[in-house]
Amino acid sequence: MKNALRLIGPSLMIFVGLQFFENVVITFLLFFGWLCLVPLIDKAFPKERMKLNKQSLLMGVGSGLVFFLFVYGGVSWLHVYLLDINKLRVLLLDWGFAGPLEFAFILLFIFVNPVLEEVYWRGYMYEKLRVNGTAAYAIIMTSIFYTLYHVLTVLHLFQSGYTLVAVLPVLIVGLFWAYIRERTGSITATIIGHSIADFAIMCVYWFVVR
Repeated sequence: MKNALRLIGPSLMIFVGLQFFENVVITFLLFFGWLCLVPLIDKAFPKERMKLNKQSLLMGVGSGLVFFLFVYGGVSWLHVYLLDINKLRVLLLDWGFAGPLEFAFILLFIFVNPVLEEVYWRGYMYEKLRVNGTAAYAIIMTSIFYTLYHVLTVLHLFQSGYTLVAVLPVLIVGLFWAYIRERTGSITATIIGHSIADFAIMCVYWFVVR
């Protein structure tokens, strides 16, 4: 029961922030608050999983660059079909993703979001599920629930009918990062890869949407 709440909690925070408050600041506070506080309150912050070595660095940079090329290249090429730019700009303004806080949001998304998400999913939650389950179970479950709240945002951002196109790469990369976590016992590679991937998303925002 506790693990079920831990798995669904981040999605609930995103849902409440976007659907009820319709505000990016509140959504970030709810979401990051959950990701950070739950492991700390549970006294299970996976700091021992954050060791950097050459293998982690190479795997992180490699996976991140592949995802960067796929996301930025794909959206730049197909954004006419995938995105309604004018509608998206209005939505982001309504959510507060503009003005003096815009650069703060971008930096937060590139440098803070990857760390907290990886600490929570490939660190904290992975270990919780791995204790009494197989590696396959932990990989699949963390990846599915990691993808779930991305669906909530994609529904707003992409053209109708392209939700699957947008979230399938998230599921695939989530499975891959969880596999790396199992093989290396570290989340450093996944943090690096995740940061580069989020940088790609911010490049789409800056050069395509903005």
